Amino acid sequence: MSILLPGARLPRNGNPLRMLFSPAPWRATGYLAGHLAAGPVLFAVATAAVLAGAVFSQLTVTVALIVGSAWVVRCCAQVERGRAALVDEPIPYVYQEATEPGFAGHLKARCTDPAFFRDCCYLILLFPFLLLLDALALAVWLLLLTGVSLPLWFWAVESRLAGGGRMEGVRLGRSDGTGIGVWIDTWPAALTASAVFLVLAAYASYAVVAAARVQLTLAHTLLRPPPDPLAQAKRVLAEPGPLSSPLSSPLSPSRPVPGPTAHGGQNT
Repeated sequence: MSILLPGARLPRNGNPLRMLFSPAPWRATGYLAGHLAAGPVLFAVATAAVLAGAVFSQLTVTVALIVGSAWVVRCCAQVERGRAALVDEPIPYVYQEATEPGFAGHLKARCTDPAFFRDCCYLILLFPFLLLLDALALAVWLLLLTGVSLPLWFWAVESRLAGGGRMEGVRLGRSDGTGIGVWIDTWPAALTASAVFLVLAAYASYAVVAAARVQLTLAHTLLRPPPDPLAQAKRVLAEPGPLSSPLSSPLSPSRPVPGPTAHGGQNT
């Protein structure tokens, strides 16, 4: 049994070519690329908010700023919860409500909420790992897709030769021509290379989808409320039982019990 969430919009297809042309790898590409663009911004904002809250916590006159720092981290986490809709349903969330009046009550609710620390873990601590994962997956994936499109643009490129000259076409390998490589300077060579890259991209589509599932699993693990250990017991208690209806209870007779009447105590 896989520990990764499948993702409602990341169905797996057993045929590599069908997988390549299905929406799953393209949704995964958008999800990973979105984190490459928004992740550094969210990391910088969340880190600045946490550091500012840690500094301001030393001053008793800046309680409102500490509460604001926690609110900024929450907003950053909400962005990541909403981005999950690209590959799955939006991630639910639950935060503690302030039970005491005033800024002190809000400060206690924000800074002691376990959800706040889970948000910081995802946005700050896991950012380097997720950035590396997204960059590697997208680099391989987009490189193979570029190879598939070789027939569209190889004729417009000039590659440099080892002796300093130039030659029309694309060289797959060392660009200076000193190492192992293949020249793509004719249409048959471009079509052959494109077919090879197409097969490789079909199998690489599984990798990019797997990378999106890894990130989605981490997001669900940290950004959604933890499961209630008593949820099953509460559900059983909420469901109607065999004693909930008086008609089905063995202690409630379904017909009146015969008894003495007003005429001499005998039944008619």
